[in-house]
Amino acid sequence: MNMTLIVNVFLIAMTLFFAFRILKLSGRTKENKKMLKILDSFDDRDVFFESAEDFIATEKNQEFVNKVSVLRLWGDAYYERDEDYKRHLAELNIDGLLDPDGKKNGYSQNEDSFFYLYLAIPNRMYYRGRNDLRKMIYERMAEYDEVNENALLRVLNAENRKFYEGREDKGKAFINSLLDGEYGGYKYSKQLIGLYKHCEEAILAVILRDEGDEEGYQECVSNLEHFAKETRLGKRWTKELGIEIKDEEETPAEEEGEEGQEEVKAIEMKDPEIKTELTEAEDTEVKENA
Repeated sequence: MNMTLIVNVFLIAMTLFFAFRILKLSGRTKENKKMLKILDSFDDRDVFFESAEDFIATEKNQEFVNKVSVLRLWGDAYYERDEDYKRHLAELNIDGLLDPDGKKNGYSQNEDSFFYLYLAIPNRMYYRGRNDLRKMIYERMAEYDEVNENALLRVLNAENRKFYEGREDKGKAFINSLLDGEYGGYKYSKQLIGLYKHCEEAILAVILRDEGDEEGYQECVSNLEHFAKETRLGKRWTKELGIEIKDEEETPAEEEGEEGQEEVKAIEMKDPEIKTELTEAEDTEVKENA
C-alpha cells in the first residue's frame, strides 16, 4: 500500500477520534453544569428536589442520572425524608457509576458521587442519631467492597465506622497516618485528597477532645477554621461532629495550603468533571510511597 495513503488514513482516523473526544467532553460538560446547578439549590429544599426529580426523569445520559440520584439520596438524608431515603437507596444504580461506558473507569470519573455514599451520608446519619439508616448504606455499599477494595474512600468509610460505633481506636491511627501523607497504594483523586484530610481531621479532633487532649483538639480546630468558615460542606461537617469554630478574624486564603484551597471545588464549588484525558488518568491512579 502506498505510504502516503497509509499516512492519510491514519491522520483521518486520528482526526475522527479527537473530534469524538471533544464532542463527548462537551456533552459531559453541559450535563455537569446542570448537575451543579441542582447542587447549588440545595439550601432550598423544594427547589432542590424538584430540579433533581426533573433531571432524573428527563436526562438521557444515564451516568448523570445516577450521579444526580446520589445527590437526591444525600438530600433525603439531610432533610430527613427517611422513607424516600430507604427507597432511593435500594433503587440506586451504583453499577452505573462504576462502569458507565463499558470501560470500567467509572470510579475515577465519579469519585465525587462516592464521597457522598462513603462519607457524607454516614456522617449525617451519625449526627441525626439514625444508626439504623447509617447501617443501611453500609450494607448497600458492602456489595462493592471487592471492586472498590483499593479505593481510599472505602477505607475511610470503614475507619469512620469505628469512630461512630466507638470500636477499637475509633480510627485514630489511620487518620494520623492519612494526615502524615501515608496513603500510598490507595486509589484517590488528587483533587479531593485535601477534602478527605479535612473531614478526617475533624473526626480526629473529636477523638482527642473525648480523650481529654485539649491541646491536640485546639490544634485540629485551628487547622479546620478555613474549611469550616468558607465552605458549605465544611460548615455542615464540623457542625455534625459538634465542633465549634470561633468567629475570629478570618485567615487569608493565600495562607491556606494548596490542598486547602482546592479540595472543595470538586464537590460543591466548581466543576469536577472538566478534565483532560491525561488528568483523569493521573487523578485516580494508584499512588505509591516513595
